Amino acid sequence: MAEILINRGMTSVEETRRYLNPTLDDLHDPFLFDDMEKVVKRIAKAKERNEKICLYGDYDADGTTGVSILFSFLKSNGFNVTYFIPNRLITGYGLHLDPLQDLIDAGVGLLITVDNGISANDQIGFCNQHNLDVIVTDHHECHGTLPAAFGIINPKVPGSSYPFKELCGAGVAFKLVQALSARLELAFDIQNAVECVALATVADLVPLQNENRSLVSMGLDYLNAKPKNPGIQALIEVSELTQIKAWHFGFVLGPKINAAGRLGEANHIVDLLTGTDSVKLMELAQFLSDENRKRQDLESSILEAALAQVETRSLNKDDIIIVVGEKWHSGVIGIVASRIQEKYYNPVIVISVEDGIGKASCRSVEGFNIFEALQSCGEYFSSFGGHDQAAGFSIKAENINPMIEKIKEYGESVGIKKHLINKIPYDAIIEEQEITWELLSDCSHFEPCGLGNPGVQFVINKPEIVSMGTMGKESNHLRLSLRNDIRGVGFGFGDFYHFQPDLGVNGFQGVEILCRLDVNEYRGNKSLQLQIKDIRVNPIWDSETAMLLVKSIVRSENPKSEVDMTAYDVNPGDLRLLRETVKRVYLLLKKAEGSGVSIQTKKNAELSPFHLLMACEILREAGLIAYGLKDGLVFSKIIETREKKDIQNTKLMIKLEKMISD
Repeated sequence: MAEILINRGMTSVEETRRYLNPTLDDLHDPFLFDDMEKVVKRIAKAKERNEKICLYGDYDADGTTGVSILFSFLKSNGFNVTYFIPNRLITGYGLHLDPLQDLIDAGVGLLITVDNGISANDQIGFCNQHNLDVIVTDHHECHGTLPAAFGIINPKVPGSSYPFKELCGAGVAFKLVQALSARLELAFDIQNAVECVALATVADLVPLQNENRSLVSMGLDYLNAKPKNPGIQALIEVSELTQIKAWHFGFVLGPKINAAGRLGEANHIVDLLTGTDSVKLMELAQFLSDENRKRQDLESSILEAALAQVETRSLNKDDIIIVVGEKWHSGVIGIVASRIQEKYYNPVIVISVEDGIGKASCRSVEGFNIFEALQSCGEYFSSFGGHDQAAGFSIKAENINPMIEKIKEYGESVGIKKHLINKIPYDAIIEEQEITWELLSDCSHFEPCGLGNPGVQFVINKPEIVSMGTMGKESNHLRLSLRNDIRGVGFGFGDFYHFQPDLGVNGFQGVEILCRLDVNEYRGNKSLQLQIKDIRVNPIWDSETAMLLVKSIVRSENPKSEVDMTAYDVNPGDLRLLRETVKRVYLLLKKAEGSGVSIQTKKNAELSPFHLLMACEILREAGLIAYGLKDGLVFSKIIETREKKDIQNTKLMIKLEKMISD
């Protein structure tokens, strides 16, 4: 556990305590935001004047939840407050002049944005001309000149003193409420707010680090002990959940909330999260569940059309996959982009065109900043915004093709290809005997897990697999059993078994498993289980790969620079060859002289094809054997000699050692 904590960046006992046992005391001072003091004073003045305040939110889970947190606090403390959330399908994202004019006509004196506004320079200028003060609370990237707002609360403002930059929009709204409560000495139901911001933090895909992790951890503790927010309780009930984990926010509750915004019903979220009538809240929760099913149906049909476009046009060969459809529902194209990105591991842009205007959602891969990519061709957009991993834009249809060309050029200019390898992180390499209930318990301390703080994952090298097969109606899931009666399940990995004909030959040698520890409960009995996240045969155990790799190393002058290990997907450390192994191969060949030795056989269960072939090359260089390959067999002739040979100092052995050393 200590090893994993250190690997995850813990540098002190105090930092580790905050990570393992977060509390409210760990949250940062909200007045570290540069404009917070004057913003609080302006809102206090609005209360003194009974000035009408309007919260202008976004329609996603983050924006609507942020509005709910701020609205509940202001309303319960006697502020004259209302809210406006634009219809995604009619108004679109962000501030727009028509609804702003309506708010001005309705006598609103102070506008507070939630999860938007940082790029609304023209719209905020319009508000200033009409004596409407605007306070921006947002968390999106800043580009160009900041808007001339009365105050800006955004951790990503250049030069901001706030120590944590990755709050979601609801998190920023929460910090504003913290500041108002402290400075104006107003009542604040902090548990209710933390439950809400925890849900929004996971749903908005911001990293579960620092303050975010503290908020999510406390929110889960509240909801699993004695929940406070009746709307979230209703949503949990219709979802038939008992024990809540962070992933439920992202994959069960969050999608129901987002579905309302995607289909133009975002106001219902604020009603849900601020309401008190249990009957109405259950009706709302059920409505959101039904809306989510509609969203899933829409998503399925659009995803099918988008994937067909990718495959028929071979778009997956492009560095950035860009699909364009007519009248695709703009509310679900973001999810479609995520699904395509997960399938191909490329940055993805999905554009829906209607009446000459394209609306797009973008999803990226680690290391490639999609927001900066959009900035490189910003002249083509009517509007754009987002983060390094997710963004969106509006564009005239005639600008789509030139934009595509320019963004692809940008990708090439920043070396996008090096980011297109899906690197799966793991925390430690363990042995089978280390799979215990105690280790499972230790792993639970790393919750809540999600983006930026993934669940604890282990690699098991060459486990003693006694059986392997498939399960499910279409045999698309993998099942296996280890010698110590531990079972493993790999959903979606059935093809591994179907396309590995050599597994039966080598007795599952060379298999590597990436997994999490889990519990299988059946008829009241609990047992440890491996949740397989990836499985592969180590390339050094694959005959063809081993032959190609050995040939490359032998022929190269400097294999460390000339042999691309990533192309073979090999860990250099696995190539190390011991003198004892070479000696063992020599004795094996001598015993079988004339009959041939298989490079992949149960008789040599601990000897990989790579090590067998590399040992043959070293023995040949030393003048001890002559050998050849035919049909997977090594045929050799022992060369008798009285001269003592120093295997360790052969050119090839030295070359191999230099190749794998740091």
